Amino acid sequence: MKYWPLLWSNIRRKKLRTIFTLFAVTAAFALFGLLAAMQHGMNGVMQIASAERIQTNAKLGAMPISYGPKISSVQGVTAVTWFNGFRGYYQDEKNTFQVVATYPQGFLAVYPEVRLGEQARKAWFDDKPGAIAGTLIARRYGWKVGQRIPVQSQNVTKEDGTKTWYVTLDGIYNTDLPDRYKNFVMIHYQYFNDSVARNKDFVGQYIERIDDPRQAAQISQRIDDTFATSFPQTRTASEVAETQTFIREFGNIGFITLVVGAAVFFSMLLVTVNTMSQSVRERTSELAVLKALGFGRGTVSGLVLAEAVGITVIGGALGLVVAWQLARAIYKSVQQILPALGIPPLAVVLGVVLMILFGLVAGALPLRQVFRLRAADALRRA
Repeated sequence: MKYWPLLWSNIRRKKLRTIFTLFAVTAAFALFGLLAAMQHGMNGVMQIASAERIQTNAKLGAMPISYGPKISSVQGVTAVTWFNGFRGYYQDEKNTFQVVATYPQGFLAVYPEVRLGEQARKAWFDDKPGAIAGTLIARRYGWKVGQRIPVQSQNVTKEDGTKTWYVTLDGIYNTDLPDRYKNFVMIHYQYFNDSVARNKDFVGQYIERIDDPRQAAQISQRIDDTFATSFPQTRTASEVAETQTFIREFGNIGFITLVVGAAVFFSMLLVTVNTMSQSVRERTSELAVLKALGFGRGTVSGLVLAEAVGITVIGGALGLVVAWQLARAIYKSVQQILPALGIPPLAVVLGVVLMILFGLVAGALPLRQVFRLRAADALRRA
């Protein structure tokens, strides 16, 4: 710490040059953070997907509820549930969340990662206007089990012309899935279907749990064959296959991250090395004075390295903060498709390591001037 005033003085010597260098480092690490967040989001989608689940969608429009029993009877299907619902809000239109209308028994069988106490499970099964809510949304609005909650719909109207759905909170579920999945309100499909004004007896998607993931393609084909002569026909695929198709539409994120990151960091390194080289050349006489005063080569070299590392660490930290803020802003728009988007802790640790590493490299290259510096010659030239 006793050298801190000297280091700070050197960093501030050419303020404009330092600012531009910091900007280059900040931009590089901001891009690194955003790419890491995107890759983490993609990996998160894959982690959520289960090999034991398959999805059935209509090739055109929505599917009738009558498809449910037929799907249940298909060989290899052990449980089935279905989804419908609406975008709702509580008290204020800004407080929006997804209300999912489903078949409760089938939902908990298909999604065992959703944890709900036995008492709450039984209460929900037996209560048609009942609902369960994720831990995060229940905490946000202070909901308690047994509370009657008026949920306003943004776009779905009831038969009586209103858009208010009154549900009783029978339980609060938890899960290890990303936070998005802790912000759902799950209601009975039957309650929704009995009250909705339009599109009765239709669902948007069926989700099945199968007994053998290795037979996912065959079971999917059996389901589609069941409705080959029906309208609408279905398209069934494993959750993993659907997720892989979705990710491929974005391209090879890992390769993109590697190539773009390497190019940006290389450019940043050139800027930082140039800054440190100019700084060392301008301070030749000062470094010579330090040597003349008895400072060893190691101490002088350490000051140069510390200056370079300081610049990359400050700029890198700013870059990760910028990336974190941008990722939070982007998440609001893409949380439906990338619920795990965010900068993982491992990326932060890697970022810190890269800050120090690039700082050492940027400072090490100009050290040749320091090692070749002879105090007497430098002072004579000064």
